Amino acid sequence: MKAPQTVVCSERERELGNLTSDETTILLGILEKLSAPGNPHDFRQEISEDLLRLLKSDVLASYLWKEDEHVFEDFVGLGLDPVNGERYLSHFQFHDPITCFLHRRRTATLVCDVMPQRELEKTEFFNDFLMKDGQHHGVNLHAYDGDTELGDLRIWRTKGRPDFGKREIALLDTILPHFRNALLNARMMRRTEGIEAFWTQLVDSIDVGLFLFDEKGCLLYLNERARRIEKELQPDEYSSLCSHVSSGIRGNRLPVDWGPFSLSVLRMPSPQNWRPVAAVLLHPRASRPVTAELLRATYRLTPRETEICILVYKGLKDEEIARTLGIGFATVRTHMKRLFAKLEVVNRSELVYCMLEGVSGISL
Repeated sequence: MKAPQTVVCSERERELGNLTSDETTILLGILEKLSAPGNPHDFRQEISEDLLRLLKSDVLASYLWKEDEHVFEDFVGLGLDPVNGERYLSHFQFHDPITCFLHRRRTATLVCDVMPQRELEKTEFFNDFLMKDGQHHGVNLHAYDGDTELGDLRIWRTKGRPDFGKREIALLDTILPHFRNALLNARMMRRTEGIEAFWTQLVDSIDVGLFLFDEKGCLLYLNERARRIEKELQPDEYSSLCSHVSSGIRGNRLPVDWGPFSLSVLRMPSPQNWRPVAAVLLHPRASRPVTAELLRATYRLTPRETEICILVYKGLKDEEIARTLGIGFATVRTHMKRLFAKLEVVNRSELVYCMLEGVSGISL
């Protein structure tokens, strides 16, 4: 007979296992609000009342962290005087003896864990700021993206109320990943909207296709002419174009031509975060005949690679190429692998689009 299995529950699971139906409903409502798209000011305001009910608390304050200036901003609060919340931004955040320790924590943390209550009550911060709204017992939650803080939730109870405990810590730690994701999504939306607004204003009036890539070769933005180019090309052609431009940016060797277009690149910092971006311009160009000599000079191909590329363009299969050139099938396959690696393509179609699409004639 098997011995009964022992189920080991974490401390958080034990605390959350005793939630009432009302508490469960409130918690699920908070998580639902955090999952909906929105700006960080609005969704923090929307969950404030629910958080105070769930944690049986009196005061909530929340701020966003501005990494480039190392200050808190964008105050949201409930249960305290808005003027006092703004005073924190203008003065008290620079004379705050507890948050400098609390915001290093990656989980919900009691204020008394970083400073004993008796010591806190001796400070100017407690007497001139916290007690203005009766903030006596506190717990903080700070959300991070890697090493960068995003924002926080600061929950307080008034004097005479019990301090927070393991139950409230467990509830806030359950909310933490959802709060973090909401802040991250809002930050990404603001950054995307800012980049698009900047480039729309700058270049949508010109009739040149502009593709904006980040330093990793990821496409960030297309202007109106670039969107028309996308619609004019076949899906595999457009995919090939983006693939070759992206790989050229990553390898710092952008080709000067692609099919019917001439390419030029301008490297610059992003207006939003000053990280490098590459603005790739596509100019229509006249078709031209391509010779073996031009292919070798443009793409640094060997004579044999050039011959094979031209035969691929003409539609010959590997067996036919081998017979035409009088070489072995395995030799053709070896040359093809080298061509794919050299030009950073994955199939014959991409090879054709990369090198020969849009020419008016081709000859050996």
